[in-house]
Amino acid sequence: MLNKFSLTSLSPVIGGIFTSLFAAGFVLITIIFRHQTISWHSFANPWLWLLGGTNAIGIILQYVALSLLSPITVTLIERMYLVYVFVLSYIFLREKIEGLDYLAIVLCIIGSFLISGGCLQLSDNGWGIICAFIYPLMYAANNITAKHLVADAHPNSVLFYNHSTSAILLLIFALASGTSFKGFSSSAVAFNFGGAFFNGFLSLLLFYTSLKFISAGKANIVRAIGPVIVIIYSAFFFPVQVTPSLILGAILVLTASVIVTFTKTLHR
Repeated sequence: MLNKFSLTSLSPVIGGIFTSLFAAGFVLITIIFRHQTISWHSFANPWLWLLGGTNAIGIILQYVALSLLSPITVTLIERMYLVYVFVLSYIFLREKIEGLDYLAIVLCIIGSFLISGGCLQLSDNGWGIICAFIYPLMYAANNITAKHLVADAHPNSVLFYNHSTSAILLLIFALASGTSFKGFSSSAVAFNFGGAFFNGFLSLLLFYTSLKFISAGKANIVRAIGPVIVIIYSAFFFPVQVTPSLILGAILVLTASVIVTFTKTLHR
């Protein structure tokens, strides 16, 4: 929500650059405070550029999709993210899908559709639809790459590399596309700063830490609770219509999270 407020005078690319820079700064402070080290030679690792590249491409394609399609259409197509995560984690990480996991996946996807409105509005803009299908794939690939990297590195380091490489790639894109760096307000930067702390730093650090203990698929099912939380605190700032489909969707998503948490606890 803070990032939404920041876009009043920040372009999506500039907002992404600021978010990545601020978040990288927060992570660097944490690393210094915990007396950890960063290997600058690690930037030669192609996996790190894959990490930042998928994040940067996802950001750009997401805003392109939002500019060409209705928010409802983009939100519904975005639900493919969870499918992408499980497919990629199965192919590249060899993560097995257990019996109750299938139920959790179905409940999570159906619940997400109900929360987002359940009304797909396709326009004639094929490019927008293509971008809407590809950007969740980029975010899924980013999380799978992060899962691979946190196996041998601290989540702090992986998150720092993610934001650093993303900022560099987004800056290159901004310069190449002639994006203007003028005209943004201090209040927009302040909102971006807050969004970078809560979304780019704190939430992702907790998510990356969870990847060390549970599978990428299960971590993302638990993460799907996010829209429910967003709806709750957005009600204080924006009109939110509580409908039966919204309530049912929230229940299904929470049930999926409970299933994943419960099965993980039994396994341990």
